Amino acid sequence: MGLRLWLDGERVRGEVTLDRRHEGAPGFAHGGAVATVLDDALGTLLAVLRRPAVTAKLDVDYRRPAFLGRRFTVETWVERSDGRKLWLAGEMREGEELVAEAHALFLAVSIEHFAEGIGESADRWRERAERTGMGLPW
Repeated sequence: MGLRLWLDGERVRGEVTLDRRHEGAPGFAHGGAVATVLDDALGTLLAVLRRPAVTAKLDVDYRRPAFLGRRFTVETWVERSDGRKLWLAGEMREGEELVAEAHALFLAVSIEHFAEGIGESADRWRERAERTGMGLPW
């Protein structure tokens, strides 16, 4: 996607320029590409929370078209958490104009959930992450 993200205190900020690979209607980014940008930025908040979690629900309100070839900024934050439930929110803007906003429910999962996805035990994954420095931020 070309999305660049960084941590800024308790928030995640980023920027992206969508191109022809992300096209829906001519000249416009596909709504799925906009949703993907927001979901990815929301998921990056898990580094702030230091908790592994997965998207359970993602609602995106599209406020205006996202034109191809333009630079968009993204900002996400935690609204609240309760046990396994994490309510996250974010926005995608072009300058001061709101393009889309998202509200999501993430559910905390065990690290085994992700280890299973790559066919390793959680212990082996932790071991490899420590050895290579390429683990997840939890």
